[in-house]
Amino acid sequence: MAEPPEPDRRSEPSRSPKRSRHDPTSTRLVMISAVLGALLVFTVAAALNWPSEESAQPGLGEQPTTTSPPPEFEAPPGTCLNWTEPDATDIREVNCSEPHLFEMTGKSEVWARFGPDAPFPDTEVFNKLKTQRCTDVAREYLDGRLDPKGRFEASAFLPSKESWERGDRTLHCALQQPGPAGKLYRFTGKVAELDQSDVYEVGTCFGISGSAVSSLVDCSRPHSVEITGVVDLGQEFSGQHPGTEQQDEYLIDACRQRLEDFAGSANAAEDKDLTLYWDNIGQPSWQAGSRKVNCKVAATLGEDEGFAPVTGSVQGEVSISEEPAPTTPPSPGVPATRTR
Repeated sequence: MAEPPEPDRRSEPSRSPKRSRHDPTSTRLVMISAVLGALLVFTVAAALNWPSEESAQPGLGEQPTTTSPPPEFEAPPGTCLNWTEPDATDIREVNCSEPHLFEMTGKSEVWARFGPDAPFPDTEVFNKLKTQRCTDVAREYLDGRLDPKGRFEASAFLPSKESWERGDRTLHCALQQPGPAGKLYRFTGKVAELDQSDVYEVGTCFGISGSAVSSLVDCSRPHSVEITGVVDLGQEFSGQHPGTEQQDEYLIDACRQRLEDFAGSANAAEDKDLTLYWDNIGQPSWQAGSRKVNCKVAATLGEDEGFAPVTGSVQGEVSISEEPAPTTPPSPGVPATRTR
């Protein structure tokens, strides 16, 4: 993969949807619900809690079997956690050099908002708390270098209803890497030492749900977007953040070159009635150290209207369906399996 950020403004030289009202001088593709960002990213916290005191009171490294938190169960900042079950019943501590789903960042108490008699909050309230409180905790943990549009986002383990009734008001905050439909992807290493740019391996295809982006799929299946290249803007720009127009002037040729390298022709997108476009990096992301962007192709339906299903990679034959894709429910917090 979270509350969806404002739609990213994307550029596309190969086809011309309606011009954006935000940029009258150049063609801009505005993708619904932030393509390849956090389209339907739901926090894992809605489904996960700490292990139960009725269980064997496990420490980290053992496998808890239930989901209510014992008071002594702690995961200090810098702890990395992994699990394989959708409900995280096999959660365990791992070395951060191993693939993992959570990196703990600290705690946030919510006593000031919820007193001892406050009812148990619903998921929407908890998700807002997670975003507000744990994003601040993550920024402090990373010394301010959290990319708000990057591949990591703040999440939390939340009190269970039972522990809430016993007076638990603690959010155990963490960083996670969500995909566009809520599934969580494993990462290796500490976030502070990683590139936070929200980029994907060339040849990756994202599924389609209705006209929106969904989880990763094989490109032989109906999909919304295919990654055709990754560009490091740091190789062209240094120092201050380059404006969107500066980025676009560079990326129009850079992404065409990446497309030619990947598909054998710089015109492969328009020849197959696809749109070539890319991401831009905003100033907060630049300040956090992100420099890389995706180049991608899709069959767009027009500004703010999403995607048509595409089957096949732009490297070969593709077919574009005139029928919308079925809508599939998201899988919040479920560990994902990469297709490549």
